[in-house]
Amino acid sequence: MKLLYIILAVFAFSACSTTVPSVAEYRINTDAKPQAFTQSACRENSLKVAQAFSPSSLMSLNMNYGQGDHKQFVFTQSQWAQSPNNAITAELLKSIKATKLFKNVQVSKSRSNNSLLLETSIEDFMQYFSEDESSSYVSVVVTLTLIDTNSNRVLATETFSSKMDVLSVNASGGVTALNEALQNVLEDGVLWFGEVCR
Repeated sequence: MKLLYIILAVFAFSACSTTVPSVAEYRINTDAKPQAFTQSACRENSLKVAQAFSPSSLMSLNMNYGQGDHKQFVFTQSQWAQSPNNAITAELLKSIKATKLFKNVQVSKSRSNNSLLLETSIEDFMQYFSEDESSSYVSVVVTLTLIDTNSNRVLATETFSSKMDVLSVNASGGVTALNEALQNVLEDGVLWFGEVCR
């Protein structure tokens, strides 16, 4: 009986020591330095930034990637620390606030009345690999639409895109390139806001 107890104890402890591979978490955090405008026709308007519209794959922590023309997979050892949908909305909000184009800029959950609403559609935010996985690039495509909340009229809309090669052909290299591509899109979006508010 003692031998049986020893064998059961060994099995129990060995089961508890199973090695589980760690999952690396990555953040979306751009280094965008938006221009601050001194003159703006929008200075008397308040802006609410709505939560971005996006495919469901960008609303989870899963890090998806494309391969070839039609395949899509999920990285098993890498994931987002925050869903791309939420992170991109936050980065956009931060960039617009820095421009000082509007009287104030509010988050989507704010109960304040705002004269303008910004709708954002994230159409692409993904890393793509060639069929043989020898090369990789990222694509970021975002559409911004400015709406007058009093009349529900679209004042301006524009699509911004950035495509960049990935230097290190893995998830980490993809994250670096996605952050840089998103930074390009945000900086172009801010310049567009400056033109709209002239």
